[in-house]
Amino acid sequence: MMNTGSTVREFEYKAEMKQLLDLIVHSLYTHPEIFLRELISNASDALNKVRFSALTDEALLDRDAELAVRIVIDKEAGTFVIEDTGIGMTEEELIANLGTVAKSGTLGFMQALKDQQKELDGNLIGQFGVGFYSVFMVTDEVTVETRSSERESSGYRWRSGGQGTYTIEKIDKAERGTKISFRLKEDFREFAEEYRVEQIVKKYSNFVDFPIYLDEKQVNTITALWQRPKSELKEEEVGEFYKFMAGDYQDPLDYLQVSVEGMVAFKALLFLPREAPPEMLYRQGELENRGPQLYVRKVMIQHECRDLLPEYLRFISGVVDTEDLPLNVSREVVQSSPVMAKIRQILTGKILGWFETLAKEQPEKFRTFYKAFGPIVKIGLNTDFTNREKLIELLRFESTKTAVDEYVTLKAYVSRMPEDQK
Repeated sequence: MMNTGSTVREFEYKAEMKQLLDLIVHSLYTHPEIFLRELISNASDALNKVRFSALTDEALLDRDAELAVRIVIDKEAGTFVIEDTGIGMTEEELIANLGTVAKSGTLGFMQALKDQQKELDGNLIGQFGVGFYSVFMVTDEVTVETRSSERESSGYRWRSGGQGTYTIEKIDKAERGTKISFRLKEDFREFAEEYRVEQIVKKYSNFVDFPIYLDEKQVNTITALWQRPKSELKEEEVGEFYKFMAGDYQDPLDYLQVSVEGMVAFKALLFLPREAPPEMLYRQGELENRGPQLYVRKVMIQHECRDLLPEYLRFISGVVDTEDLPLNVSREVVQSSPVMAKIRQILTGKILGWFETLAKEQPEKFRTFYKAFGPIVKIGLNTDFTNREKLIELLRFESTKTAVDEYVTLKAYVSRMPEDQK
């Protein structure tokens, strides 16, 4: 790519930017691999924007270009390149998006981060200027080359070492989109390994809407089963998805698809395992850190989100995907919010209703479930007073009048008591 001969202009970050970058790199992100999740999410946002623009803008640059993310790594050189064919950026957008982390109130923003984001509002997942800077965990200098989708736009190169300044220069760039390149620090050369990059993509970004290529090989799935109508789901693919996600060798006992629109909107695909792992029954505290996976816009935010379900239902695995959830800036800790509480409330009701339906319509399947998870469900009697009556309806007991492995409901047991029994 040739330089047009324009001068390289240097810009200074705001005075507190260096402190803020240091905080983002060393405090907010606990796992260096997250830099790739952030860059892919930014690329996906840019691709979504250009896909929307293409519906109405006949003059869109490169209308026929494939909407995709491409990653090129060089193990020997330790270099990393990620490129998208998205909306791109003008010079003004470069300065606005990459020249500042917080668009206003930076010092207050920084203080809020130090206070563990307790008061931050809004979904920050699409703000390029935040997640982008996580890349400085793994490199000392980043180069961004971009061209806006506007047909008369110019290309620009942005470069920074994440310290006090950054530079911008005009370049010749024929295609729209954004290319980010950097050399990995010695301690992070693992991210130039093909297997490692593929592992991270599958972990966090397997279901984004666009193909992700690693040296010409597509490494993501794209199809998010939970987004498809239940009528289109095949038992085989649901079973395979569960095994992939839960690490189980068996098909699930049953599954529940949830789609909610209204005050909060989310989709979920939840699974009932056939067996309870021994440690779940006998190891104290094992349920505390379990839960379904939490996604926002098909990007995995938490692998096991304990806040989605009460403790007595955390043997349920699956995926919950929403666009409504406010997140902390690093996406690693879900903010305490009314939205989260509402999702939890709705999911709990849906799951208890699911169990009730199994009991009425598929008693054999319910018996298998209750034998495996009944002791865990009983925890809810002492912790979830809102749903206590529903839980009582689900309880089953062995009786001297039932066969081995046969259960009776509390209501049925009481109904057949002799009148004079106390």
